Amino acid sequence: MNHLFDPENRFWSFMNKITDVFLLGVLWLLFSVPVFTIGAATTSLYQFTLKQTDNEEGYVWKSFVKAFRKNFRQATALWLMLLAAGAFLAADVYACLHITVPGAVRILCFGLLLCLCLIFVLSALYVFPILSRFERKTGTILRHSFIMAMGNLYISVTVLVIYAAAAALTYYWTVLLPIWMALAAFFSSYLFRYVFSRYFPDQEE
Repeated sequence: MNHLFDPENRFWSFMNKITDVFLLGVLWLLFSVPVFTIGAATTSLYQFTLKQTDNEEGYVWKSFVKAFRKNFRQATALWLMLLAAGAFLAADVYACLHITVPGAVRILCFGLLLCLCLIFVLSALYVFPILSRFERKTGTILRHSFIMAMGNLYISVTVLVIYAAAAALTYYWTVLLPIWMALAAFFSSYLFRYVFSRYFPDQEE
């Protein structure tokens, strides 16, 4: 019985992490409001949740703001690049659906575009976790994101499913968007940490 009320046991430790995640979600939403800052806010979110996987998290507000300031420029540049690339692919899909070409050609082009979109989305999932964990140049982050996403497809797809579930929950309970986003980042952080340990074992110890 005494062990149940011990603040150091696994249950209460996990509940403390979840409480921090809820606060992180609110901060993520507030710092994402200008839209162009979503990259920096997401990087700050991941920096905290990845530290949670190592039991090294600090104070939520202080850690979040510090990470936001530190990564603002690079995270914003990466976010705008991803946004532009996503818009380009979306425009290509739209054009493919409406262009006048033989049916077989349209199906082939549409299939190729869907494959490119999937590769893009899976790679994009790794961008901000990598930035939050390691100091790398922008080009290196993009390259590592692609390599890790393609080299660990089962994990990448699992992370995608986690975010798809968060999106579905947001559809039904939109007001809880920051909570779903933060929980998705929290659970996916354990998967990202495993992937990072495979590529950078010395830096993950």
